[in-house]
Amino acid sequence: MERKIWFKLKYKWYRLTHWEFWPMWAIYLPCIFYYAWISIKSRSFGFFNAVNPGILHGGMTLEDKNFINKLLPQEYRAKSFLLQDDIDLEKIESIMSAGGLKYPVILKPNNGCRGRNVELIHSRQCIKKYLQNFRKEDLLLEEYIDYPNEIGIFYVRFPNEKKGFISGIVEKKGIEVRGDGRQTLTELIAYNLRYHQFYPEIFQNGVYNKDYIPENNERIILSSIGNHARGSTFYDASEKTSQKLNDVFNEICSSLDGFYYGRFDIKFNTWEELEAGKNFKIIELNGAASEPTFIYDPKHSYFFGIKKIMEHWGYMYRIASINKEMGHHFTNTKDCWILLKEFNPFAV
Repeated sequence: MERKIWFKLKYKWYRLTHWEFWPMWAIYLPCIFYYAWISIKSRSFGFFNAVNPGILHGGMTLEDKNFINKLLPQEYRAKSFLLQDDIDLEKIESIMSAGGLKYPVILKPNNGCRGRNVELIHSRQCIKKYLQNFRKEDLLLEEYIDYPNEIGIFYVRFPNEKKGFISGIVEKKGIEVRGDGRQTLTELIAYNLRYHQFYPEIFQNGVYNKDYIPENNERIILSSIGNHARGSTFYDASEKTSQKLNDVFNEICSSLDGFYYGRFDIKFNTWEELEAGKNFKIIELNGAASEPTFIYDPKHSYFFGIKKIMEHWGYMYRIASINKEMGHHFTNTKDCWILLKEFNPFAV
C-alpha cells in the first residue's frame, strides 16, 4: 500500500513536470494567437485547404486515409484495404487471404488522428473484439510492417520550387521494458512513470502474460505502435537528415500531385538502406494537421515545441499564399466550423 501511494505522488509530479504529457490545449494555446495572425494575413481561417490541394481540406482533418494511401507510389506503401458496410470477421479474413496478408495485421479508422483506435491484431479473436467496439465507421485493414525501425519524416516544399526539404525527423520507440528477475510484467508497467497509464490497454487482449517474470535484463516489447498517445517515446533524430534522404523524398513527392506539406510515417530496416531508397514502407501520410512530432523528445523544452509548431504553421501560410495565386481556394467559413468541432485542440 505504501508503495502505491508513493508511486502515485511521483507519477503526478512526473506528468506535471514533463510537458510532453500535457493536454493538447495546454500545448497549443500560445500557438492559437499566431494562427489567428496568419489567418488575418491570409484573410481566411481556412487557408490550410490550399496547403495540399490534392487532399480534402489540405489534410487538416476528416481526410480519407484510403484516398491518401493511393496517392503514394505502390512500391513504397504498405498494403491496405478499405472496409465498408457489413464488416465482419469472415469478410476481413477473406480480404486478408486474397491480399496475401497474415496475422498480425493493423486495423484503424479510415478517418482518424493521434492514434485513435489503431490496433495491432494478432488473431481472429482480436478482430471480433475490435469490431464489437469500432464497427460503426469505415476501417482500414493494413499489412503489419515488421521492419525494426520507425520514424516520422516531416517534408516541406514551396510550390514555386522544384525541390523541398526535410524539416525534422522523429524516431519512435514503442512500449518496452527490461526485466530484473524479480518483478512481473504487471509490476514493470504499473510502476513505470512513463507507461503507467497504458497498463490496462497492454494486457486487455491477452497477448501477454501479466504474471510473467522476465529474466534479468530480458527485453520485452509490449507495443510497437509508434504513437505518442499510445505510449511510444519520441526522439528527435533530425541530425540524421542528409542530402541522400532529401533526394529520396523529393523523388517520392514529385509524383504526389497537390502535396506540399506533411509527415510521412515510415518503417525501415537500416538508415543506410533508407538513404538508398530500399527496404522501407510508408505506413501513413499526414497533411496540414501534421505535428512536427520530434518536439516531444524528452530533452526538448516547452518553448522549443511552441517555436517549432509556429515555424511549421509559417511554412503552411507561405505555401497556401503561393497556391492561392495559382488559383487554389481556401476552405469556406461554414466548413471551418465543422472542422473545428472535429479537430479541437482544447478537448481534454
